[in-house]
Amino acid sequence: MKTALKNHAYNSTNVRAYGFKERGLYLFLEALRRWAPGYAQKLVSKMFFTPSRPPLTEVQKQLLDKGQAFEQVLNGKTIRCWQWGQGPVILLAHGWNGRGISFLRFIEPMVKAGYAVIAFDAPGHGASDGNTTSYFEFTDVLRAFIKPDSQFNIAGIIGHSFGAGATVNALSKEQKEVPVVLIAPALKLKEILYKAFDRYGIPKNLYLDIIADYEHRFGYHLDRDNPIRLLPTITSPILVFHDQSDNMIPYLDSRSVAQNHAMVQLHTTTGLGHKRILLDETVLCATRTYFQEHHQPTRLLQFAT
Repeated sequence: MKTALKNHAYNSTNVRAYGFKERGLYLFLEALRRWAPGYAQKLVSKMFFTPSRPPLTEVQKQLLDKGQAFEQVLNGKTIRCWQWGQGPVILLAHGWNGRGISFLRFIEPMVKAGYAVIAFDAPGHGASDGNTTSYFEFTDVLRAFIKPDSQFNIAGIIGHSFGAGATVNALSKEQKEVPVVLIAPALKLKEILYKAFDRYGIPKNLYLDIIADYEHRFGYHLDRDNPIRLLPTITSPILVFHDQSDNMIPYLDSRSVAQNHAMVQLHTTTGLGHKRILLDETVLCATRTYFQEHHQPTRLLQFAT
C-alpha cells in the first residue's frame, strides 16, 4: 500500500463502514501498536508518507537541462532546484507525488514575461533526498526561499495541491506579502489526511501519535497550521484555480474560501480534473496576467539586468 497519502476527495466515513481488508489492517495495527508501538509508527509512516517518483518524460528532461541546477540542504536532506531566466522570481511548489517540472507549461512563458522561475523537488520527491516526507517539510522548503535573509527575491508563488497548502503555511509563518496563485489547493489538509487514515483502517490513536511525532520534530501543529485556518492571516492577493470535476481535492472547498475571504479570487474550470489543470492554456495566461497586474513595475526594472 505504498503512498497511501493521495490527494482525494475526503468523502469517506469511519473504517467500520469498509470491508474486511480495512478491518483486518485495523486489527493488525492495533495489536502491533500495543506490542511494538515504534515499529507500528514506522510502518504506517512509510505507508502514508512515501511519495512515488514517476519517471521524467523526454520533454521534461530537455527543459531541466535548460535550467541552472542548484541545491539547498534542509533538515539534513539535499533539495534539488532549478532556475530559468533572470529577474524577479516566481517560485513553483508542486503537489504530492509531483516534481518541480510538473509546471512544465508555466516556465518558458513566465521567463518570456520577464521573470526568473525557480522550481524544486520537495523532500522525498523527484531528484531530492529522502524517502518519506510531510506537509511540514514542504513548508520548511518554501520558508527557506522566502525568509527575510534569503538570497532569492521572490516576487510570486504558484502552488499546486499539497504544495499550495504548504505555500499558505509558509506565507503565514514568514509574513511574506507576494501575489500567490493556488491551483487545486489542499486547504483542508488536516481533514484530508485524517480521512485518508480512516479510509485505510489506521487506528486513530496510532495516527495521532505519528502526527504528534512529526509536529515535535518540525515544530508545527497540524490543527493550528491547517491551511484553511491560516488564510485569514495572509494579506497577499490570492488567485485560486480549481476544476469542478476535481476528484482529489473538493472544488467546494475553494468556492467556500472565495466566498468568505475578500483577498481570494476564484477562477473555476471544467473538465480538467486535478492534474490536467496544470496544462491548460487559459490557466497559464490568467496566471501570467495576474502576476503582471500585481507586481511593482519598478521592481521588474530593478532586476531586469
